[in-house]
Amino acid sequence: MKAFTALGAGIVIAAVAAAWFTTRPVLVHTKVRPLEASANIPTFKPVPSNLARE
Repeated sequence: MKAFTALGAGIVIAAVAAAWFTTRPVLVHTKVRPLEASANIPTFKPVPSNLARE
């Protein structure tokens, strides 16, 4: 019986979510743009080691 209740609740939540996303306008408008390099992002740099010196 708990399984049917859980399944019914999931169907109701999915139906409400579908209705919400199909009838409401998008709240957040994101601007799509190409990725750009940033100076704040750390990059991999070679680490000096004893093996490189030999």
